[in-house]
Amino acid sequence: MYRIFAGVSGNITDAVRNPTGKEQERMRKLYQIIKNMKYRHKLTLLLVGASLVPMTVLALYSHMRMSSFVRQREMEDMDSILEQTRENIDSQVAVYTSLINYLTYSPDIEEIIKEKNMDNYTAYEQYTKVADPLLSVPKSYHEAIKQIQLFADSIRVEHEYTLVPLKKIREEWWSKSIEEDVRIQWVVNEERKEVAAVRNIYDRKELEAVLCITLDYDKIFQAFDNITEDETGGMIVDPKGNILYQDVALPGIQSESARPGEALEAVKKECAWTESASRENNWKYYLFRSKASISGAVSRLFLEEIPLICICGVIIFVLGTFFSRLFTRKIEELTANMDQVNHGSRQVVVSSDSEDEVGILIRSFRRMMDEINRLIDEVYVNKIALKEFELKALQAQINPHFLYNTLSAINWMAIRSNQKEISKVTLALSTFYRTALSCGEDMVTMESCIKNTEAYLEIQLVMHNHEFSVQWDTDSSIKNEKVPKLLLQPVVENALEHGLDEKEDGEKILCIACLDKGKEILLSVTDNGPGMEPEKAKTLVTYQAKGYGLKNVHDRLKLLYGEKSSICIFSQPGMGTTVEIRVPKEEYRDEN
Repeated sequence: MYRIFAGVSGNITDAVRNPTGKEQERMRKLYQIIKNMKYRHKLTLLLVGASLVPMTVLALYSHMRMSSFVRQREMEDMDSILEQTRENIDSQVAVYTSLINYLTYSPDIEEIIKEKNMDNYTAYEQYTKVADPLLSVPKSYHEAIKQIQLFADSIRVEHEYTLVPLKKIREEWWSKSIEEDVRIQWVVNEERKEVAAVRNIYDRKELEAVLCITLDYDKIFQAFDNITEDETGGMIVDPKGNILYQDVALPGIQSESARPGEALEAVKKECAWTESASRENNWKYYLFRSKASISGAVSRLFLEEIPLICICGVIIFVLGTFFSRLFTRKIEELTANMDQVNHGSRQVVVSSDSEDEVGILIRSFRRMMDEINRLIDEVYVNKIALKEFELKALQAQINPHFLYNTLSAINWMAIRSNQKEISKVTLALSTFYRTALSCGEDMVTMESCIKNTEAYLEIQLVMHNHEFSVQWDTDSSIKNEKVPKLLLQPVVENALEHGLDEKEDGEKILCIACLDKGKEILLSVTDNGPGMEPEKAKTLVTYQAKGYGLKNVHDRLKLLYGEKSSICIFSQPGMGTTVEIRVPKEEYRDEN
């Protein structure tokens, strides 16, 4: 087979190196066919041509050696996993064995067992101060412990489920499984999800007390449960052959309905298995794995077939290189162009006249980028320009020099007429417009923003006959920070119009704060007006008022800073309203 393939490949190589006119024409037609072929057909051709022959040879060679090698390696892995799991559970059993030994020989426990003539008060005091801490504290250190109980003849009345009269031991689920033995006995109830470690305490030949630690079934066998997944199962069996734990839900095996011995034998017949004996309590651990799972590990044998794989790899490489150059050239160009777009470029440089899926994808990408560019120009650029034009138009409506000269004349006339109140309002109005117009600049300092708001409030105090008071809280460290102009005044105007003007009784207070918050500036305006429902307050930043309202401030901040800025409104009926504006400092802003 290899000689035939080598001969064919040699003819193809000679034809490629020394093509005749007819051969060139045939090659052109073949290239055109391949070029216009569906991408699925190209991929199929690549997979069949590059993989079928070498994979067939490898499959025949590997099948001859798979059985013994796989079984040996899987069994070694199962032995290792089972030993580690058994040691994990044994370590837990050893801890609780040590705890029972400690409690059994504790002088305090011995005193409770031996003292049978205590009066009720002394017994209660002894149980509360000695027994309760001794039997309850271990639960806080071991999550698997559900409860620790001492059954004794000396205990007359049950105390807190920990101290129980010996005669009530018959009511416990594990009592029938306990033998007359001083050694620790382990009893498991799968239905109750409990494991009991029990020790009988004798006075000579008479049973004097029983100490029992009840453990959580799932926590004790958690380590074993972790290894019984997919095609792996397991069992834990006590010396009597009782199944303490099982998870053998493997295909074709019915173990739950069978008797304990039959279930174990059925699993052993159908699966590969290994066992390990506990060194603490004579439990036996069994780990099973289905034969289908072991057969599925054949692929690991490829490591032994490196020489043959290398030969096949050369064949795959030759064929793969030829096809990859043919099929992926345009995909690579498209990927490079998409990467340029991802880094900010909006130009499509890749093109294709092929009729396959790649050609359709390239043309679709070009149409998509053309549409995106059109939408960017139409929506984003035009709307930003519109915002700028609206702001310029607003500024153009006011002739700054004419307005300042007029206000100066009014101020001079007011002073000459000894009208101090008129002069004060005129100066405030002049300051307001000077800081608002700011020589056409869009960004102003916080100091200028505060002066603008102070001037506005001076005018409003006169207009409102000083019926409200203003409280300021500002950090001097932010006075030179740049913020958009007309940022604070619309919020203050909104607080006056919809807050303090609506308040009928009581003192009217307006609190304004400009604070340094590390990476950002916090501007807060609080009024003690009637307030509103929180649901209504959330809609204010999206409500388009007649004038320059909160929505305009919100839109400007989003255009300038995106998600780095925010406007939050907090309000409750009768509790006033607070508007918080957060603006990033200049050194933490992204370039726009």
